[in-house]
Amino acid sequence: MVNGLYTARNGMMLLQEMMDNTAHNLSNANTTGFKKSLMASIAQVDIERNDELKLHQDEDHQMSENYIDYSQGSLLRTENPLDLALESSGFFEIETENGIRYTRNGSFTLNGMGYLVTLQGHKVLGEDGLPINLEEASEFHVSASGRVYGNGKEATKLSIVDFEDKRAELGREGYNLYYSKTGAEPQQALNATVKQGFLESSNVSVIDSMVEMIRFQRNYEANQKSITSTDETLSKAVNDIGRVG
Repeated sequence: MVNGLYTARNGMMLLQEMMDNTAHNLSNANTTGFKKSLMASIAQVDIERNDELKLHQDEDHQMSENYIDYSQGSLLRTENPLDLALESSGFFEIETENGIRYTRNGSFTLNGMGYLVTLQGHKVLGEDGLPINLEEASEFHVSASGRVYGNGKEATKLSIVDFEDKRAELGREGYNLYYSKTGAEPQQALNATVKQGFLESSNVSVIDSMVEMIRFQRNYEANQKSITSTDETLSKAVNDIGRVG
């Protein structure tokens, strides 16, 4: 009977993690290029015999994996020429103070020196590995293949890269950036498609996330009731045994 308390407790802890994860997704439902996190859990049941040769069952519920869903978000037209969206797999390559990072958020701007940068000021890199500078360009155009033109002349090409196994090789960082967890070098995404004047929306479904939170909450409450019921049963058993003694 006591095992039931531990089983319910483990279930509640796992459900709390799931609710926190879903809440994080919901808070980024309007974040450009955001990719939702998904959780996978496992339940393990061990049945053994105790010292009295009676069957004894232990149950354990825990998270087995928390991974990122890289599925495409819908594209939103902004008409801003500095807004870029990827209509394919891949990431823009960004130079930061912590090294090279990767993002799907193409909400860019120009800094005071004419460099194409993220809203946090990180420089966007070209395929040559250098920051893209458009200081002398009064007109700015990006082709579907990622070629950057200033005043009608090709200046460089966006560095759009991809990883063979994103789930294993990429980790999430702040400001919608990703880093290589394994140190693996990305490959240039040869078939990437860039849409100028568009932004990729988050792939979080608000309705689906709300339904998930309701389900997690109800399961959490069910585990709470199980603990209360088990506690009351144990209390009665102890008190009744005490009176009989």
